[in-house]
Amino acid sequence: MKRAERQLIGTTSWLVPGTYYENARLVAQLVDFVELLVYTWDSDTFDLFEREIGKLRTLSENYGLKYSIHLPTDNLKNVRNVLNYFDGKLPVVNYVLHPYDGEEFYDLLNGDFGERISVENLKEKVENFKRTVFDIGHHLIGVKVDDAFLGNVVELHVMGVENGKDHRKLNLETLEQMYSILGDRMYEIEYVCFEIFDLRDLIDSLKLWKSFKKVKLYAR
Repeated sequence: MKRAERQLIGTTSWLVPGTYYENARLVAQLVDFVELLVYTWDSDTFDLFEREIGKLRTLSENYGLKYSIHLPTDNLKNVRNVLNYFDGKLPVVNYVLHPYDGEEFYDLLNGDFGERISVENLKEKVENFKRTVFDIGHHLIGVKVDDAFLGNVVELHVMGVENGKDHRKLNLETLEQMYSILGDRMYEIEYVCFEIFDLRDLIDSLKLWKSFKKVKLYAR
């Protein structure tokens, strides 16, 4: 696993009811990147980005904010449309893709965007790739990833898991489980995205992450 020179911390574009820009603006000085959740690519989504892409770019220019893109989960045609749309428009550090069935999926991974796409583990399916995204919630609740998958991780999806539900505020038990799987590598992976869909819970989770890191790495 490649060690990052500086780990970038991010969050999702859904923390409060509002648009991509409205959510990104809230955390532009709190995190390093925002994960734009683009689950489909229809006319409404396209029109919204056409209105906001310039403002999202301005956040990057003013605060150094970067972006990751969670690619569509409905079909690969929309995945390709999103890849083509964002190419060169924003500073995108990573594209997150759910595994699909069929040859077209592998063609995409072996294509022009393959060096920037990372494949995420799902609760019901794990597909290894040279770049992977380790979602701790999916792992704890569903299918387990193996060492080969973990060896290719470039991004973590962090959240609390409680009573069989994920995307909760981060808790100590989930952090301990992550650390038992990854060890100190947890703080070396390039990108860490907190997939917690509430602003207050995000802030509390970031505090816990930092305090846990201090105990594990600096208080030896």
